[in-house]
Amino acid sequence: MDERQQVERKEGALTFGRISELDRKPVEGKFDAAHLKEVHRRIFQDLPHHAPGEYRPHAPAHIKARALEGSGHRYHVHYAPRSQVDAGVEKVLSEFGGPNSLRGLNAEQFSARMAGLYGDLDYLHPFQEGNSRTLRAFTTQLAREAGRELHWNTASADAASRDRLYIARDREVMQRAFPGLDRDRAMRTESRAEYEAYVRFLVPFAKADTLQQLIEQALGLA
Repeated sequence: MDERQQVERKEGALTFGRISELDRKPVEGKFDAAHLKEVHRRIFQDLPHHAPGEYRPHAPAHIKARALEGSGHRYHVHYAPRSQVDAGVEKVLSEFGGPNSLRGLNAEQFSARMAGLYGDLDYLHPFQEGNSRTLRAFTTQLAREAGRELHWNTASADAASRDRLYIARDREVMQRAFPGLDRDRAMRTESRAEYEAYVRFLVPFAKADTLQQLIEQALGLA
């Protein structure tokens, strides 16, 4: 194991412990931006270099190179520019309405609404590190306070299931980064990012599980 892997394993153990603490003693908040920031702060409180509770620094763009564990397939995920983050998170969470907006929904409605929220926040990708862990903890608490148990570990048990979750989440992000992108537009575009998003992601994974389907499985509904 090299030094980088050792650091990642140590940090993973620290954040796992903090997530377990959150599960036992969740944030007392209103499921607004401050609540989301506090979830992130608690998870990463032992790792100051990850700026616990702070949004990512300003930069012209925010792009992640994804390499799937199982297949090794690679593509780029394009997140919202930093200028959209503050107002975007406030708007998304304010309009969502917290646990009350989920109560009384049937399984399909609940999963669709939760997938929409996750996709909106994942596209905004507010933190420089730990967005996935923060969103999983945040949505787990949200679901619980609405009367359901959301078990994200069922969607990330091994390399294959983690890849399915990456693809499903990244599709939500791509749909927001490149709304309406289809073959005709991809063949005519002068944007390399659009073309590659279509050819390297949307086409290969056109039949992959959606985030809504994976949330249904995580709720034990599928």
